[in-house]
Amino acid sequence: MARIVILDFSGIYGRMKFWKNEDVLRLDFQTMEGTNCYCDDEAAEEIGKQLGELGAEGIHFLDSGNYHYATKLWADRICQPFDLLVLDHHTDMQQPAFGGILSCGGWLRTALEENKFLQRVCLMGPSEKMAEEDEIGEFGDRLLFFDEEKMQKGFWREFLNDGGEEEPKKRRPLYISLDKDILCEEEAAVNWDQGTVRLSEVLEVLEAAFRSRPVIGADLCGENPLDMEDGEQLLKADSLNEKLLGALKRWMGN
Repeated sequence: MARIVILDFSGIYGRMKFWKNEDVLRLDFQTMEGTNCYCDDEAAEEIGKQLGELGAEGIHFLDSGNYHYATKLWADRICQPFDLLVLDHHTDMQQPAFGGILSCGGWLRTALEENKFLQRVCLMGPSEKMAEEDEIGEFGDRLLFFDEEKMQKGFWREFLNDGGEEEPKKRRPLYISLDKDILCEEEAAVNWDQGTVRLSEVLEVLEAAFRSRPVIGADLCGENPLDMEDGEQLLKADSLNEKLLGALKRWMGN
């Protein structure tokens, strides 16, 4: 059974119902300083202590995109060669600022530079312009990039099938990270600008990933804390999380 962990930085999960009937570990970081968009060393150390001996296996909810850097904290707990599949409207590959502090806008670059077990990244969703601005090409074939058009045409299938004739279970495992800002406004309410991808297209990619590779774990972010007082938007986000959690549980064999 996949373990479900909620990292609650803003308090929004307390207003949602999708997890209430699940066996969930919910960690409350609402009073922790040094976490909003940037995660300073003290905060990272404290989050690590709260996670304890947990590995990266399971399903992890990370709150809004401001805390997407938590994907790196989970990935750092993987002690075998793995690939990372990221679905996001942004590259999260910005150059480090403020002395190299871990950030929501640059965590993926940091992971590529620092994680010795991370072999390849498949990044889907950002525009070509964003990719050029954030200079993602410097990582060569370690980073495969597909904008929305190429994603929707299925160019990513070659990455998932990396391993040739080997059975899927023998291929290099994946960790998956989904920022809901890749989705269109009709299907997701987030606190950043967002893409035009449909939920059905995201689910197609995720299901193919589970069929093609062993999956260590998966995380989701993209909540909008501003929606806590908007009943309609909160219900919309809650419903989306319920759908995504149900799909992930099914594919993980729950």
